[in-house]
Amino acid sequence: MKRIKIKSLALKPFSKVSLFIFLLVISINFIKNYSTIFMPQEYKTIKKIVDKIASMNYLGDEEIPFSVGSGSYVEYEAEKLGLCKKDNCYYFKNLNPYKKHKDFNKVNLNELLKQSYLYNSIEAYAWSGVVWLSKSTFKTYGDKTAYLSCLIGHELSHIIYNDHIEQSIKLSKKIKDFQNKKDDNNNQLKNKKEIKDEEFKNEVVKNEEDIKKDLYEKVLSRESEIKADQNGAKMVINAGFTKDTCLKSIIFLSKRNYIDAHTDIKSTHPGHLERYESLKNFIETYNKEKELKKFKHHKWSWKYNRNLNILTFSPKK
Repeated sequence: MKRIKIKSLALKPFSKVSLFIFLLVISINFIKNYSTIFMPQEYKTIKKIVDKIASMNYLGDEEIPFSVGSGSYVEYEAEKLGLCKKDNCYYFKNLNPYKKHKDFNKVNLNELLKQSYLYNSIEAYAWSGVVWLSKSTFKTYGDKTAYLSCLIGHELSHIIYNDHIEQSIKLSKKIKDFQNKKDDNNNQLKNKKEIKDEEFKNEVVKNEEDIKKDLYEKVLSRESEIKADQNGAKMVINAGFTKDTCLKSIIFLSKRNYIDAHTDIKSTHPGHLERYESLKNFIETYNKEKELKKFKHHKWSWKYNRNLNILTFSPKK
């Protein structure tokens, strides 16, 4: 009996060491996956910029997730390589650039991600409440974080001011106008002898409505982009950057992304000249001191999740 007791006592130190190592491994893994200290440099840049913007701007009372993805280059190459069908390759565009991926249909995805980082340029959008940027965006801006601040401010504007709802309301009203005019169009078509078939006649009217709807959607989108430029510039100016920072940022963006000077009526974004001129007019009349008188300081926190590839800005209510 005594020998058994001696053996059990001898196991206790080993069990404590094992438990310590087990808890240490779990702690290290948790810190690696959730601590903002060990997140990728791109996320640290986002945090630094948004901290500065939030210090002098109200960013709403909802959480804002940020995510860094692989970019359109991977999407484009994946389609060329037959990994996906046209207009159905978003999966590759949003691949996590910070993890190793298995080959897909004998294609080395990790090599595609490296190429995207090198050859993709500036790319960002706001969708479903998330601000998304390609990893290559940070390489392209380099140490020009002031210009990157304008881009992030622009995308924040889309989310904070929820311009999608405003666009939907305007578009809905316009569609009703189209429908109300449908009868008038039908009456006009009746006077045209060359159109005798009723089904064909309705198709002509429907096509005309679709064309008008598409063009008006583009108009609303361009208006939204101009507004986001202005709101983004306002945030950046309030945060202490010089007034012309976002004007210089537009020039930099146009050079790196080869944006056309003119505005195409079929495009969702205005041309370089229109964006620059609209923002210049806004900045000339913007009164920072008047705006900051209404500002109330607030608190926020950050949450990072390596597995989900998301950094989340969380305002404290």
